[in-house]
Amino acid sequence: MSGKENLEDIKYLRMSFNERIQHFLLFSSFIVLILTGFGLKFPEAFWVKWIVFIIGENAFEARGIVHRIAAIVMIAASVYHVYYILFVPRGKQLLKDFLPRKQDLLDFKDSILYLIGKSDIKPKLGRFSYIEKMEYWAVVWGTVIMSATGFILWFENTFLKIVGTEGMEVSTVIHYYEAILASLAILVWHFYFIFVNPDVYPMNKAWIKGTLTKEQMEHEHPLELEEILKAELEEINKKNDITENEAELNNEEAASVKEAETDLKKEESAEIEANKPDLNENKN
Repeated sequence: MSGKENLEDIKYLRMSFNERIQHFLLFSSFIVLILTGFGLKFPEAFWVKWIVFIIGENAFEARGIVHRIAAIVMIAASVYHVYYILFVPRGKQLLKDFLPRKQDLLDFKDSILYLIGKSDIKPKLGRFSYIEKMEYWAVVWGTVIMSATGFILWFENTFLKIVGTEGMEVSTVIHYYEAILASLAILVWHFYFIFVNPDVYPMNKAWIKGTLTKEQMEHEHPLELEEILKAELEEINKKNDITENEAELNNEEAASVKEAETDLKKEESAEIEANKPDLNENKN
């Protein structure tokens, strides 16, 4: 078996099953929201006409219902994600790893120097790079904005009395342009790193399988891999120490038992010797 095959066989957890379900709900609801949202804005687009042709004359009525259902799914997934990162141990660690650090700025600078050929050293990235952190917080920001403005537009009659006509128009504009920004960020930026990036082409399968190979970890997250291997080594050493301690205790116990047996034999011999005169007298 070659070294490369060995690296392919070793897997490291990237996304748990729980996290993959969250990602799927967010991703699928986002795609549906984009299609049904822009379908309202651009009813003459060729792909909208295809949908109308397939669904029939009730397509636009169905569009509104599907759009709202997808919005509920996205909001529910987002609310659960907040619970996950605040109360679940793995989620807490996820949030901690997503927080921006000074090192991210240094990694960004070193990456630019590496990409333009000014440095031969590629920066070692941890669990999440500065790019992934930017994506994550962009999704958080976008979800909050889209949910808030979408909620206002959904209950138009209620909020019209509160924010007025100008407030409704502002909400419409923000909702529309944030949708464009989010679509471009996903289709151009996120999809590039998942599908087009030469390092992962034709696709980074972590969002499906939940794991990365050792080779991928060495290339994309070498710092995290070093931390994992260090933790594994410490665990092995800890187990070895426990085993050695247990062996030492067993040896001590065995020595104690042997010593007790020796003492018992000595006592028995001494007692026999002490009883010999009595035995001799009885014989006489």
